Amino acid sequence: MRNMVYDIGNLLYGMAARMVLRHRYTAKNRTTNNKLITIRAATPYTGYQKTKNIIGFRTAAYLIFLGFLFISCGTRQVLTPLDPEDEFERAMSFFENKKYDTAVQAFERILFYHPSSEYVDDAQYWLGRTYFEKTDYTQAIAEFDYLIQNFSSSVSLEEAYLYRAKSYLLKAPGYEKDPTEIENAISLFDQFLTRFPNSKYTDEIRDLILSARDRLAKKEVENGKTYLKLSKYDAALLYFDFVIENYPETEACKEAKYHAAELYEKKGQTEEALKLYNELLEEKNWKEKAEKKIEEIEKDSQKIRVMDAG
Repeated sequence: MRNMVYDIGNLLYGMAARMVLRHRYTAKNRTTNNKLITIRAATPYTGYQKTKNIIGFRTAAYLIFLGFLFISCGTRQVLTPLDPEDEFERAMSFFENKKYDTAVQAFERILFYHPSSEYVDDAQYWLGRTYFEKTDYTQAIAEFDYLIQNFSSSVSLEEAYLYRAKSYLLKAPGYEKDPTEIENAISLFDQFLTRFPNSKYTDEIRDLILSARDRLAKKEVENGKTYLKLSKYDAALLYFDFVIENYPETEACKEAKYHAAELYEKKGQTEEALKLYNELLEEKNWKEKAEKKIEEIEKDSQKIRVMDAG
């Protein structure tokens, strides 16, 4: 029992010390433009300094443990100390079996108790992946960012760049809200392609960029539709034309073409309308609507020619 108290006390001590490091580093690096805040110390792990504050946290950790022994035994799994290799294998087993909360604890044990081992950068990467699988994307970003900044020679560096960008995209709100995080994700995907031009993830990255750009385009289309409802046709057309010019490869562009063509038709600019409708004939989901509009324009044109001839 005494050994178990000592081991868990040490773990709580590590957690308390980590909180100090997080607080200090976050306060130092917090910015006002909502950029990523890294939450660990700015230098690689080299063991805890024996300062009075940290020693005080060791005592506090024991008191916390003794005060909540029965609660913690029922809610948190106690992990037996192992050597670095076995610690890592155990942590990966928790991850692979989707026991993510315990996996976080296991990977953190490596970072805190084996900071000079060969597994520390692997543990850092998989800690980020664990938070990613837990859909805690903000924390995942912080973990991947720490790896990128402090373990530049890690074999997991490429995947860290990939999953950091994915985390930004997945945590971004819907297209109807602030697009900043979507734009950040696109920027990070572009950065990935520049840094790893021959990556096996290139096709996946390009698909993700397309998906992100489609979300940005969709926002502009919805803005245009809002102006349509208000009968402010010139303003609406500006939005639709913007999407056509800047997001030609997206699904949202096809909807923008259709609405723009309707507006050109309403303004009597039938050549511009027909050009856009004809482009939509190649799109499965818009072909039928475009054919109907083209037929209507041709019938109206025929009536005008008959009237002019008469």
